[in-house]
Amino acid sequence: MTGGRVVIPDWPARTTQPGDRLREIFTEMGGSCELTESGLVFTGSGSVHGVDVDLGEVGELTPGIAAVAALADSPSTLRGVAHLRLHETDRLAALTKEINELGGDVTETADGLHIRPRRLHGGVFHTYEDHRMATAGAILGLAVEDVQIENVATTAKTLPDFPDLWTGMLGA
Repeated sequence: MTGGRVVIPDWPARTTQPGDRLREIFTEMGGSCELTESGLVFTGSGSVHGVDVDLGEVGELTPGIAAVAALADSPSTLRGVAHLRLHETDRLAALTKEINELGGDVTETADGLHIRPRRLHGGVFHTYEDHRMATAGAILGLAVEDVQIENVATTAKTLPDFPDLWTGMLGA
């Protein structure tokens, strides 16, 4: 989204972790990735393309992918994730509401989300005590000025150091 570069150290050559699917998805969205001795390197082109992707096997990626898709240059459809209505919060409803509150155009489908990019503006991004909602808001904040995460501390569920790591990544 920003045209930057992120290195994730110690990324394995093979893994069954859902996050590994990001290599394929982010490449389809216009970025590139390469596994190097330093780790997995993601490089953005500065523009993001919409995708039509089934996330059924990697549903936990949906909030982050939805945030990136909201900043794309064409629509996206995220499918196969109806089960996200039963997580810490109804993630599909929450993503729809929060992205739309920032000026987006997201609608729920029977099994996912349809996202039509719009120019977004700042505002409070509510997390619903859901760590993945907090990280989705942080992703939007990379490209949208004045996005405030209502409770970033909820990321402690899976990554207690998220706020410090995020700040360090940004060089702030």
